[in-house]
Amino acid sequence: MSTPVYITSAAAWIPPAESAKEAVADGRYAAEDFEENKMVCLPVVADETSVPDMAAFAGRRALDRAAHVVGGRLDALVHASVYHQGRDYCWTSAPYIQRELAVTGAFAVNVQQLSNGGMVAMDLAVSQLQSGRASSAMVTTADRFCLPGMDRWRGAYGIVLGDGATAMVLSTAGGFARVHAIASYTDASLEPLHRGSHPFTTSPQPKVDDLREPKKSYLARVGKESVLQRCEVALQELVRSVLQQSGHTLDDFAKILMPNMGHGLMDVQFLKPLGISADRSLMDWGRYTGHLGAGDLTAGVARLVEKKLVREGDLVLLASAGGGYSLTAAVLEIESVPHWPEATTDFPLPADVTE
Repeated sequence: MSTPVYITSAAAWIPPAESAKEAVADGRYAAEDFEENKMVCLPVVADETSVPDMAAFAGRRALDRAAHVVGGRLDALVHASVYHQGRDYCWTSAPYIQRELAVTGAFAVNVQQLSNGGMVAMDLAVSQLQSGRASSAMVTTADRFCLPGMDRWRGAYGIVLGDGATAMVLSTAGGFARVHAIASYTDASLEPLHRGSHPFTTSPQPKVDDLREPKKSYLARVGKESVLQRCEVALQELVRSVLQQSGHTLDDFAKILMPNMGHGLMDVQFLKPLGISADRSLMDWGRYTGHLGAGDLTAGVARLVEKKLVREGDLVLLASAGGGYSLTAAVLEIESVPHWPEATTDFPLPADVTE
């Protein structure tokens, strides 16, 4: 990159978790999915905390960690989410988060690219910084998945949905990780995976959102192998592009961060296509968080630093995918490992779960 861009800080806000075994025992989680996904618990917001406030909580933590570089100034705030943000329509949550953080001089915008939203937001923030239109930017994500709209345990294939929020501050003035390359790509031929076969509606429908139905109908129409092949090619080509930009190979990376999915889905969607093993990922930690909506990779970056899982000079690859079918990949180099006393990616576990 011609203009150096850095990750200055990252943080999360994650509530206490509920046991997957208990969810199986009381019929909320299918036993076969429990065995396949290998998830042990999910963070769940148990009170009336709003989703935008969750994002603001994470944002404050990230802003405090970046204060030595950016002070209280942000030029841009990009918020990404998957699910309901507290209002049905005619409202955007990013300006609310901006106001709660008291950074009213920033341009605030929402991104809705589903599971890839956090990485798309990061790509947009990097573009603002590279263009000179901003010198500091924040990416936030937040989601809360609950009935009657969303069944966190049974709503999706190979994924269980955890509540949480994340935030990342990026700057041209310095940080602990330099962004060497970032790129996004959309294979629109796979767009029906998240739309399904039902006609378009003219207003929101009062129903439980079944994330399995669109995939089931599309796979029945075109075949599973066709879908897997296109997903694989899209991921491989995008990763190849950022590796060429940065001058690296996959073997150079100490850590590779991907969305928090069930182990079976991770294997076919990321590990096998990239030819990598799980030991370079945070898959084991993802067994405790589940899929944090748009925030898996931002939370992962915070986790790497908080738990000292990287050291100076390490390379980290971020690879994400979401609805559309969109993908984003980024290459980071760790330039220092800051000491953050609070581990924002730790959260209370249920009684039957230990790390």
